[in-house]
Amino acid sequence: MQGNAQTQGWHTAQWGTWGWAETILKLIGLVAGIAAFIRTISDSGFSIGSGVHVIALVLLVLMSLASVAQLAIRFQQRETISMIFAVVNFLGHVGLLIAVLHVPAERTLPIIFGVFYLLGQLTKIQFLRVTGYTESGATSAAMARTAAIMAAIYALFVVFVLI
Repeated sequence: MQGNAQTQGWHTAQWGTWGWAETILKLIGLVAGIAAFIRTISDSGFSIGSGVHVIALVLLVLMSLASVAQLAIRFQQRETISMIFAVVNFLGHVGLLIAVLHVPAERTLPIIFGVFYLLGQLTKIQFLRVTGYTESGATSAAMARTAAIMAAIYALFVVFVLI
């Protein structure tokens, strides 16, 4: 199924079971990211940290930048559910980024974020396999590879938060 949202006005697509499972798993992670941010609102100090903390931070910066790109893509596609998710996705990533800038960083919520986002990415790979969904002219295989790379980044993030 090729996403043709670029030619439509605002609409709501039918995502099916795997699409909703992906969304729910990622939302759990995003709630953890927003909660981590809320926990650090009263903290005044920021620090980049050192060692593996910096690696986790760099990975989170990359993921946050991807969430900005997703906002633009979803706005262009004009799919309502995806756009709402993209906004929450951005807030969750940036919220967690701000929280991780606090040293010593909160560990539990970033781990929950990373694990559920990893599970969401793995579910997305299954969604792509089952539905054949593509967008922006990408092949199904390319989209699955991108999802797998993102899954690996979230897995590495969890590992570096744990260390």
